[in-house]
Amino acid sequence: KRYLLVFQNNAEMRATGGFIGSYALVDFQGGKIKNIEAPAGGSYDTEAGLKDLVAAPEPLRLVNPLWHFWDANWWPDWPRSAKKLAWFYEHSDGPTVDGVIGLTPRVVEKLLQVIGPVDMTEKYGVTITAENFWQTAQDFSEQKGTNKPKEIIGDLLVKIIEELPKKLNRENLASLAKILQECLDEKHILFYFFDNELENKIAKYGWDGKLKYTAWDYLLVVNTNIAGGKSDRKIRETISHQAEVKSDGSVIDTVVIKREHTGEKFQSFSGVRNVDWMRVYVPLGSKLLEAEGFQKPDEIYFQKPDPSWQKDEDVSREESSAITEEGSGAKIYEEDGKTVFANWSMVDPGQTAVIRLKYILPFKLTAPLSYKLPDKIIEAINPGQEAVVPYALLAQKQSGSEGSIIKSELKLPANMQIIWHYPESENAQGDSWNIEDVLNIDKYWAAIIKIKN
Repeated sequence: KRYLLVFQNNAEMRATGGFIGSYALVDFQGGKIKNIEAPAGGSYDTEAGLKDLVAAPEPLRLVNPLWHFWDANWWPDWPRSAKKLAWFYEHSDGPTVDGVIGLTPRVVEKLLQVIGPVDMTEKYGVTITAENFWQTAQDFSEQKGTNKPKEIIGDLLVKIIEELPKKLNRENLASLAKILQECLDEKHILFYFFDNELENKIAKYGWDGKLKYTAWDYLLVVNTNIAGGKSDRKIRETISHQAEVKSDGSVIDTVVIKREHTGEKFQSFSGVRNVDWMRVYVPLGSKLLEAEGFQKPDEIYFQKPDPSWQKDEDVSREESSAITEEGSGAKIYEEDGKTVFANWSMVDPGQTAVIRLKYILPFKLTAPLSYKLPDKIIEAINPGQEAVVPYALLAQKQSGSEGSIIKSELKLPANMQIIWHYPESENAQGDSWNIEDVLNIDKYWAAIIKIKN
């Protein structure tokens, strides 16, 4: 089997984790790695072999109107982006692959914490540690006057694979298992396989990076850095969500996204303006009521594609169906069973950008006659057999992010009361819940609400 391994630099966020500056081809036979090939020029080595010219999604035209392999992880749903990556790789004079695996620098840093420093002084004059990996790799990758800026990534990968079996022992084996589990749960490692049976197994463990379905409230904030350097390394994001239930059961959500740029101006790699194409995924059918705080780059910086270039079907479907909200300029469209609100956000070092969205959900908290709870639950939480309704929020973490702060408030009218909530440890009582957490993994909160007579 041959797999495409892409390194997603989450200091420059993209939908599935980060900008793909480097990649490798990994060949397996009999369950063992037989060969690793990591092009020294990184992802840009695919440019010369590009056979099919495809117009880039509109936001990417800020940097290039022509779509390339390194920009193909456009959608937060990993299976969708992985298929597009494989397509672009094959149509850039590369071979077909059996699957695509995504890694962020966090995975390498965690591995180095277990196995210790890797000596690369003979070729590069440096010993790589968990503490200096990102800066060292970035320094070498940005070197001028060389056609092999990404060579160190491939060489380090080979070294780690060579050193790992030698350094494993009873003491650090448990640590290795723990950090791999964390990287999988936090979506710093993503898998996609064209073999359906294997892909289904990965999906069962939640390692497929797919957008999840829920019948209730849903929120996913996706940041895509376009021409904003490596500034996401200095962004501190807080997502505040409020669901206000009206007396008729309708639910109005207000989401405030605060992005604080903690970098200093002119700081190496990160001391530049963060330019972000922000997409907010909410329940399908949600209606936008208000939007504010967005800021778009000047139109003169966007380039137009050549009319002769192909149009990607997935991109065209979304862009042609998008409605532009008159006041804020936000794009509204549907994707993977969600409604998406999308627009630009920009923030300079030392500054804070605040985005605010207000929208009404496509369902109401009412008690239909068909809604029934299992007998044991009824006996435990609703002995009076009063009318009850559920409310739940699924907050998905963007793959590769280091974990935003998330806050959620549920406000109920006078005729409703929480009688059970999950998790039990959360701060929920009477007519409200107030939650504050770190969105390092997907989070889920739920409540059973009694409707008073």
